[in-house]
Amino acid sequence: MNIVHIKDLPKSFSIKNFVSNQIIDWTIDIEFVYVSDFKNTKILRDFVEVISLELWVTPSDIPLFILIVDELNNNAIEYWTEKWWENKLRFKCVKKWDTYQINIEVEDTGKWPKHKNALEMETLRAHQLKLWYNDHKSIRWRWLFMIIVKTVDRLYFRDTKTGWLIVWIRKNICK
Repeated sequence: MNIVHIKDLPKSFSIKNFVSNQIIDWTIDIEFVYVSDFKNTKILRDFVEVISLELWVTPSDIPLFILIVDELNNNAIEYWTEKWWENKLRFKCVKKWDTYQINIEVEDTGKWPKHKNALEMETLRAHQLKLWYNDHKSIRWRWLFMIIVKTVDRLYFRDTKTGWLIVWIRKNICK
């Protein structure tokens, strides 16, 4: 896995050149480390867009991956991580037979008074699945379960050894 520290990227950095060199036989495994600040969301979106383009993801799926990264990243920044601590975004694509598995995960690195662990997030998801949100039609009421559950093949929660939360998705794409 290649690790990229967003704060260390030079101004002349070419995302396209970098990503092109990371993809080998339609696979990539990369981790982005970034300060928990909304100012970093633009460069993360740019990376995801370029990675998706380089992997020949269909044009209709590229905004989906950007939306997923935005939602996972925004939740980590807004709810879980102390300001100026670092979060991690991992993007991995592997070929499995005639399908490409794209895994995206965001790891928060902070404690918020209402911070939830993986079990609490699974419980919350199960509770929400039983409620109205599955059929909710409002444009404004967007959040993790409404956006992510409807668009991915799997959504997981995992605790780190230090008690932080990793939220990750898997999306299978047939080529």
